[in-house]
Amino acid sequence: MRCHEDTVYVIDPDEAVHDALSTLLGATGTRVVCYSSAEAFLDASKDSCSMSGCLLVEVELPGMGSLALLRRLRARGVAVPVVVLTSTSNRDIADQALKAGAVEVIEKPLVSARLLEQLRDLACHVDEIDTSPEA
Repeated sequence: MRCHEDTVYVIDPDEAVHDALSTLLGATGTRVVCYSSAEAFLDASKDSCSMSGCLLVEVELPGMGSLALLRRLRARGVAVPVVVLTSTSNRDIADQALKAGAVEVIEKPLVSARLLEQLRDLACHVDEIDTSPEA
């Protein structure tokens, strides 16, 4: 599996999600880096001139929410693919996430085959991501 540079950043407050995704993605040779909040991720990546990889972001984050994180990343010109993870099938949340720049919204519990397929596809779409502030 390739996800643009073989790195997946998981932003989710649940340690069990970190463990599960690290195990699942690690088995494919993918590097996984986990954060419990958007702020922790932004602090760790603020000095990174060119971030590469994919983000898996829980829609309900403590502190800065996932939509605010997406908007901030796009405003900074960060063009990494973002998949939003949600525990609900609320269409409004999915629409808002897609409008904010997510490439996909996946409902938990995650189906590992579906997630792996989506991450493989992301490597092909990195150049298509719109980083304009209006997006």
